Amino acid sequence: MLIARREFLVLMGIAGLTAARAHARSENLIVVTNPSADVSRLNDVELEAIFLTERRYWSGTKPIIPFNLPPHSNERVAFDQAVLRMDPDAVARFWRDRRVRTGAPPPRQAPDPTTVMRLVARLEGAIGYAPESMLTPDVRLVARIQNGKVLLP
Repeated sequence: MLIARREFLVLMGIAGLTAARAHARSENLIVVTNPSADVSRLNDVELEAIFLTERRYWSGTKPIIPFNLPPHSNERVAFDQAVLRMDPDAVARFWRDRRVRTGAPPPRQAPDPTTVMRLVARLEGAIGYAPESMLTPDVRLVARIQNGKVLLP
């Protein structure tokens, strides 16, 4: 009886974890900038150029500071698939190749969406993404990612 109860609790824990991961995958993402950025919306082509570091400045000489989440986080995978149209392995290969060919580094990495939102709110020129439920008035919404597609706000 005790073993059966432990197995039940383990299975319930696994089921809860699986449900939480499925929820994280299904939640829409938002792309946000620091309010000082001279932009009100960004489409998929513009976001791709920013997060591949091909576009490095907003307008004039104000640098863009893009922030990514860790490579295998649910949000990062969803973002990379929608914006870069690459899976995690393809993204890793892209950045290894880019670094060898040009020395260009990838966007900075933040450990979690909360940190992304804090950094974007505080740093001029910053841009990042997070689950839609984390939107605050401290940042400017410039795009949404819903069902694998980039949508204007």
